[in-house]
Amino acid sequence: MKYWKQLILFLLIILLGGCQVDNEDQTKKPSEMNPDELPGVRAFEDEFTRQFLQSTEETRPGYYPFLSGTGKYEMDFPKDGAVGEQGYALKDKDYEGIFIGVDAGEIHSAIRLNYYSTDGKGREDLKLDMINDRVNQELEYDKFTSENSTLYLSYFETEMYYGYAGFLQNETENGGIEIIYQSECVASKEKCETIKAESIDVMREQIVSIQFITKSSERE
Repeated sequence: MKYWKQLILFLLIILLGGCQVDNEDQTKKPSEMNPDELPGVRAFEDEFTRQFLQSTEETRPGYYPFLSGTGKYEMDFPKDGAVGEQGYALKDKDYEGIFIGVDAGEIHSAIRLNYYSTDGKGREDLKLDMINDRVNQELEYDKFTSENSTLYLSYFETEMYYGYAGFLQNETENGGIEIIYQSECVASKEKCETIKAESIDVMREQIVSIQFITKSSERE
């Protein structure tokens, strides 16, 4: 009887130890994991990009949770995307500039995000004028209000690119994000006409996924 009790105790120790290891693996961030354990997509293959990704669990098909270097906002990050290290800039929690390249086969995209902690309500028109200068167009913006932010968004086209330009204003505290997301279709003209509408929807969903992290929910 003593032998069986010792055997059962030994097996329990092994099982509990195994569960502890599994739990530790689940709480690891992608940047802390063995590259062989990560999804085989561009977002995780790029070492610089991995430091912003918070989990290997998808937020929705083809997207993973992304946390900005300031810790002030989060969004869904595309599996075919990579943060350009040379185009990245960070100044404490006051400013962050991010350039994201997305190579999704026949659609090549560039996402530029500029976060400023000093952007307060009442300066939206000024910010939109600045964005107009960057895309060299006078855009008309639609306004979308959510629980803690307001998004000003406009579609635009050039001879080569199409996309969205916008500004996201934090409504509970200071902070704003300038957004320019442009894409180019590299397929045949006929095929591009077919897939363009779908890619526009993808771009819009990407922008809408950007959410501020308020002080009440801010990560330590």
